[in-house]
Amino acid sequence: MTTQELRKQIDSFFEGQLSEADEQALRDYLAAHEVPREFLEEKRIVLALVPHTPEIPDGLEERLSAFIDRLPARKQATRIAPVWRWVSGVAAALILASAAGLYFTRQPAAPKLNDQEMYACAEAQRALILVSQKLNKGARQWQEAQQEIVKTNQIINKHLKFK
Repeated sequence: MTTQELRKQIDSFFEGQLSEADEQALRDYLAAHEVPREFLEEKRIVLALVPHTPEIPDGLEERLSAFIDRLPARKQATRIAPVWRWVSGVAAALILASAAGLYFTRQPAAPKLNDQEMYACAEAQRALILVSQKLNKGARQWQEAQQEIVKTNQIINKHLKFK
């Protein structure tokens, strides 16, 4: 193909005037031949835009079907790995269940408290609640004092014009 014929084919391609067969022929020519420098960009574009459709030999489907039919049927082999995985899972569950049962059955019982010890626990609980309330009240007052100090510092700085 001459340079002028190639230019005419490429221009027709970009104008959309080529049939699919002509586009494929142009693609095949550009893929198989060296072109002048001025056509390198067009060659890259045409090769990217026109998909390459490989030719499928006649009778390929029938030959593939016949080959598949001749393949021996695979027997379902029993695999050892899934069986062992299942057995080990059951064993792990049994060990876990027995360990949990032993743990809970061998725990010492909670000690029983007499009336005097129950009264002491209740008094200790009331004392802790009182301490907690007083501590919260002191913390709240401390926060309020901090806020007052910040406001006072702002007012003093404003009047003394510190920056």
